[in-house]
Amino acid sequence: MALPKPDRRWLFSVDLWMTIAAMALALLMIVLATQLHAQTLTVLHNFTGGSDGDQPQTGMSRDEHGVFYGTTQYGGYQNCDNGGVQGCGVLFKFKNTGSGWLLTLLHDFREGDFPVSPGVPAVAPNGTLYGVTFQGGAAGLIYNASPLATVPPAGVSSWNYNPIYEFSGGNDGGSPARHSPVRFDAAGNFYGTAGGGFYSSGVIYEMTPSGNGWTETVLYAFTGGGDGGEPENTVFDGEGNMYGTAHDGGNQQCNNDGCGTIFKLTPSASGWTETTLHTFQQGVDGGWPGPLIRDQAGNLYGLTYYYGPDTGGTVWELSPSNGGWAFTVLHSFPTYTVGDYGPYAPVIDPAGNLYGITNWGGANNTGFHFKLTPANGGWTYTDLYDFAVRGGQGGG
Repeated sequence: MALPKPDRRWLFSVDLWMTIAAMALALLMIVLATQLHAQTLTVLHNFTGGSDGDQPQTGMSRDEHGVFYGTTQYGGYQNCDNGGVQGCGVLFKFKNTGSGWLLTLLHDFREGDFPVSPGVPAVAPNGTLYGVTFQGGAAGLIYNASPLATVPPAGVSSWNYNPIYEFSGGNDGGSPARHSPVRFDAAGNFYGTAGGGFYSSGVIYEMTPSGNGWTETVLYAFTGGGDGGEPENTVFDGEGNMYGTAHDGGNQQCNNDGCGTIFKLTPSASGWTETTLHTFQQGVDGGWPGPLIRDQAGNLYGLTYYYGPDTGGTVWELSPSNGGWAFTVLHSFPTYTVGDYGPYAPVIDPAGNLYGITNWGGANNTGFHFKLTPANGGWTYTDLYDFAVRGGQGGG
């Protein structure tokens, strides 16, 4: 029987930190990527659902000065709603002032009378923010935002918001993936993933500065077959190759449309060549992978949404081995760990420990933080924190 998957518009992740939030749920201390020596969760900001936003579902990115940037799904501009949840979402800055943390609104999303579903923004080397919206325009947008040269009047944002590309939903892709920030190269280009494309199974795209604008180029269009479909994210190695996961495709016998793949894209003078490094097989290794990360040794890590030895999804590693790749399940979850959105990319600390978050499962069935520690050739699993029940109900 085919199992239900979460709507892709609710699939999110972030490299540095992740949080899941409903209205008035707190913005949490960034412990996953920095310390996590103590199992303590500290609330830094409670979203009100008003001008500061509502439901920050995509996480944040950090600049070199320790300032964080993120978005919310709702809140902000109140003259739009989606089933009674007001606001089209906001872009915000979150900074430690020494005496506490300050959230500053940078932009109200007003591209229509419905939420545009913004993703996690990326910080370019020059400090400009680049992000995507799942909706807006014909089939989603790419935008940038940067500080104004002069201080505006009181009540006006000090940042300039500029849409730079509108997806058509055709061969160029559409509904860009919001769960991981876009990636930059040394030449000033950036890269991301989206749905749609020539085979309607997703694309990897490149944005290149062109005069006073930007040009989009599709580097690879997924077929939905052995190469996978619906790409999640990409990461670079030191040689210009890209690695990523595809949520669907691969083994077509797995849950009707495939349980996903891990892939590599290699550049050449004639274009990019896709190589499938691993095909998920459902019961053995899990299925429907979320975004991945890469460590300095070239190992890849990620989570699957479901299946695996204990049926609730897996944490996996894919490592270079004798000219090939070796796949290892590091941990198998015994219960369902994804609600409306996920799974998320794990994070890794300098000691090689992995940390992750879920929005389902745990003691209260509302999600949990976990840690995996390498030890004696294996990995030790630790449940660090179980989220509390909200409103007397479980769920993510």
